[in-house]
Amino acid sequence: MRAGDLLVDIGPLRTSRDFRAIFIARIVSLFGLGMATVALSDQVYDLTGSTFGVAVSSMIMSVTVLAGSLWGGWAADRMDRRGLILWARSSAALAFAGLAVNAFTPDPHLWAVYLCIAWDGLATGVSVTALMAVAPTLVRPDQLPAAGALISLTGEIGSVAAPFLGGVLLALAGPAPVYAFTAVTTGITTLLLLRLRPLPPVKDEEDDDTEDSGSPLAAFRYAVRNRVVGGLLALGGINALFNMPVVLFPEMVDERFDGGKVMLGLLYTAPAVGAILVSATSGWITRAARPGRLLLVAAFTGGLAIVGFGLSGSAAVAFAMLAVGGAAGTVYEILEYALVQHNTPDRLRGRMVSVLTSQGTTGDVVGDVEVALVAKWFSPAGAAVVNGVVCAAAALVVAVTVPGLRKATLPREEEEESGDDLPPADALVAVTHAGTGLTTAKPVTAEDLPPATG
Repeated sequence: MRAGDLLVDIGPLRTSRDFRAIFIARIVSLFGLGMATVALSDQVYDLTGSTFGVAVSSMIMSVTVLAGSLWGGWAADRMDRRGLILWARSSAALAFAGLAVNAFTPDPHLWAVYLCIAWDGLATGVSVTALMAVAPTLVRPDQLPAAGALISLTGEIGSVAAPFLGGVLLALAGPAPVYAFTAVTTGITTLLLLRLRPLPPVKDEEDDDTEDSGSPLAAFRYAVRNRVVGGLLALGGINALFNMPVVLFPEMVDERFDGGKVMLGLLYTAPAVGAILVSATSGWITRAARPGRLLLVAAFTGGLAIVGFGLSGSAAVAFAMLAVGGAAGTVYEILEYALVQHNTPDRLRGRMVSVLTSQGTTGDVVGDVEVALVAKWFSPAGAAVVNGVVCAAAALVVAVTVPGLRKATLPREEEEESGDDLPPADALVAVTHAGTGLTTAKPVTAEDLPPATG
């Protein structure tokens, strides 16, 4: 393997104008959102004087994102996804503008903060679901892992840099300018996404009316029949509940590691460091011959890393274990994204994405409660070990019981019979193969183009 093959594959950015628009919009959006997260927590704590108030704001966001994801998944399978995305991003910009106006007033209202959080959560749930559902129609099938790696890289960079910048602006000027900045970046995101072409969901003429009735349960019924998607949902659910126990970090620092707030910040940063390193060198992941097997190895390694964190006796070892866990988690996420998108028919993709988003959202909330209870029964370190063992064991069980996932593959560029003759992805439309429901690409013909608008 050449050294260049290790670098992140930017092929989707070169070949697809629409994917470039989404990629740039995501970078702009994540910086604004990361900065606003810091300001929001600080403002709510100042208004309430309690950690419980901050927890309430997080709960409101989680519940509304869940609701938005569920509705957005249904809507993404029923209407033009471009219009849905633009509506959601515009709504989010209004929510941040409301937060800014409230923060600029001499006496900001807590109820207004919670109302804007709820509105933004709904809009975010819809836009994230619709964007993920539409991504596979913007790139070639063999570029799905590369697209997932690029999306992961932007998220990790934003999670490291944006909170720091938000803290600096918050210290200099207070929360109102931070919210105003986020409203502006969200508005810019909406303008960037105006470049997207109309993106109606693809419907197979042979779709089963019962399966495609619009019910969110249709995604679950499909997952039960498709061993790859079903195995991913089962493993993903366990990982969401028993994954990286970040809620234990403060107590672990207090009881085991020295360094106070500085050490706490390092522990929170460690998973992102590992994730960024993997995302930036993800070329080998996107070219993996056995992506299903690699995903299971990543899940197993992530579980062992959590066990190592729980058993670590020094801050250096704890940091290293968390970095390994972040790296393994990123490998898992890139391949999960590609495998789910490739194995889900377009008519169900919005609802399937909403299931995955809901799984992660509820898993984070319930998982924090789970690990906190286990920590009371044992210890924080013991709770981390328990979570890690469960994740590693789940990967082994799924590897043995779901051979379809273990043997799963993805299209590769050299396997595209006429790949060199295809036009750029800007000039491709999605087409669903009868009998399989899998979406690939074909050259645009006159019938595929929208009517001229003058």
